[in-house]
Amino acid sequence: MKVKDLADDKFQVVAVIDNGYCATEHFLTEGDVSTESARGGLERMIEKVAELGLEDVPSAWFHLANKPEKIYEFIKGPLRLFFFKGEGRQIAVCTTGVRKSGLKADKAAVARSVEMRAEYFAAVENKTLQVVSDETE
Repeated sequence: MKVKDLADDKFQVVAVIDNGYCATEHFLTEGDVSTESARGGLERMIEKVAELGLEDVPSAWFHLANKPEKIYEFIKGPLRLFFFKGEGRQIAVCTTGVRKSGLKADKAAVARSVEMRAEYFAAVENKTLQVVSDETE
């Protein structure tokens, strides 16, 4: 499994690359004008999380989207960026993002995050996890 380095400081925030495609990177860089500010806010949040850790950023920035599966979501305006806690310095492994449309977490995004979490920890265990700075690596 490959993950892309999104922010690296005291901690590391990475995003899953699935079949050569980084859904998180696409989510953060593409979208309509109405979400541009929220996407920029998510990028700044990721940088702060890498610098300070999840425990030292405001609790309003993220919460558990699915407690049994240990899937979290960063929150910025109408946008949600799903992640799980990784190993070692990788404190947030981002999977995908959505524009919130209802009261509950997006079930399809959570399900995909659960699959990616299982793949990630299998790769950690098998020592096959690769961190890249560009998804073409």
